[in-house]
Amino acid sequence: MAERVKIGQILLERGLIIQSLLEGALEKQSLETLKGRKIGEILLEDGIISEEALFESLAIQWKLEFSAIIPHDNLDQKVLERFPLEHLRKHRFFPCKKESGKITVYTSEPQNHSVLNEVYMLFKLPLRVILTPPSTIISALNELYGRGRGSTEIIEDLTIESGLNEELENLQIEDVLASANKAPVIKFVNTMIFQALRERASDIHLEPSPDKFRIRYRIDGILFERFSPPRNLNAPIASRIKIMAGLDIAERRLPQDGKVRVRFGEREVDIRVSSIPSVYGERVVLRLLDRKSELLTLEMMGMQEDTLVVFDALIRRPNGILLVTGPTGSGKTTTLYGAIMRIMSPDSNIITLEDPVEYELKGANQIPVKPKIGLTFAAGLRSILRQDPDIIMVGEIRDEETAAMAIQAGLTGHMVFSTLHTNDSVSAGIRLIDMKVEPYLVASTLIGALAQRLVRRLCLKCRKKLPDSTYIQTGCEECSKTGFKGRVGLFELLSVDDEIASMISSRTPLDLIRNKAEKKGMRSLLQDGIQKIKSGLTTQDEVERSVKA
Repeated sequence: MAERVKIGQILLERGLIIQSLLEGALEKQSLETLKGRKIGEILLEDGIISEEALFESLAIQWKLEFSAIIPHDNLDQKVLERFPLEHLRKHRFFPCKKESGKITVYTSEPQNHSVLNEVYMLFKLPLRVILTPPSTIISALNELYGRGRGSTEIIEDLTIESGLNEELENLQIEDVLASANKAPVIKFVNTMIFQALRERASDIHLEPSPDKFRIRYRIDGILFERFSPPRNLNAPIASRIKIMAGLDIAERRLPQDGKVRVRFGEREVDIRVSSIPSVYGERVVLRLLDRKSELLTLEMMGMQEDTLVVFDALIRRPNGILLVTGPTGSGKTTTLYGAIMRIMSPDSNIITLEDPVEYELKGANQIPVKPKIGLTFAAGLRSILRQDPDIIMVGEIRDEETAAMAIQAGLTGHMVFSTLHTNDSVSAGIRLIDMKVEPYLVASTLIGALAQRLVRRLCLKCRKKLPDSTYIQTGCEECSKTGFKGRVGLFELLSVDDEIASMISSRTPLDLIRNKAEKKGMRSLLQDGIQKIKSGLTTQDEVERSVKA
């Protein structure tokens, strides 16, 4: 038998590496700590070659077919679910549909003969083995696994006691994909979370009523009913969620709050759990927070260029207070993150106080407030002023003490970002005065206020253009038949100059302040919405729903 060509030689012949890089990897391989490691692994870890290039070269070495993708038309749920997910992940193989009298198996470990023999013995058919990079196999498993049987069938399997006889342990990390062999109630909860993440839901609502038990997802700000299990399953499903979040399942008379971290494929998602008693049983809401997801820039959120220029100048000021206002769920925190990302630099000390920390900001010091132990926004703000910060982000100004501390920070040379609950930008200064801050202090520290709303963004794949050049939603598979995919912001930016500051200080009526600001170029929320309608980003109904003219 001819000697197999070494992988290093194949990589050289394909022009993927040069001789000196190969020699360096061979030298590394001789080190005591790396003995037994393969040359390909060393080159991959050092970033010299890509995973795809390595496995394509291995396919040449082993004389196998190679594919960098697993085509969707090759997937067969019934074949796949003959194997536990943990087993498929561990051995990096993906059995697919039967065709031409063979079973196709995508694998990154073709020399694992016991696994291939397992597939052969199960189906008693010859195998077509295709070498595929591990990341491709893991991604395909994450995408497909967990669908299993339909949700209705899962619900029909549930009984009041199903799955609740297992040992009640506080599960800190629960893999929502690995549910195939779990008890029905556990499988249903996992499937419910998995489906919500797939549909980009921000919240899951479990709502008991006299005649039904419904489960709704909030997607792009709108609630959609997804499941309607039997009424008597409210208790076991709520109990399972409370177990995951470390809550007291015996206490059903008082509200409870907790959190749990779940894995969705390769990423971890934090879930805040809130339960409250109602006449018909416990009502539970789950808030899904993907802290490692891509943070949106201000441009991605839909801030128009002229507004962005003014906002960018404001956030680069050396001191003062900049407020972002709007109702709950209008994207205020995301905007503040976007602002911090624009000005973050190695020579700045950025400290945030949040409830909770929703996303990880590399380069910032993030502190979660914990009111139960006395770490409130006000107490935290008082402490971090002794940490020599340049930029401070306070999640929300809720009370007079926090407002006073934020004003003090802005006066003493710090840049403070925070949020406030007001309907528009013009009301922000007056709101601070209502919180017992002296008007002259507000006038001297407030540099700007940004009001915002979120409206659903039209699906670019299926939106329909009307004769007046505006667009309406239609619905396709891409947007789950809703006609919308994602959201876009509406913004109203008040830049506080000396004249506006004087009007705030003298408590001038809001309509007069607004008229003056609009004469200076401020675009209202409604005007920004009209521009986004004309641009084909959203619809008139969406803008009217979010902005009351």
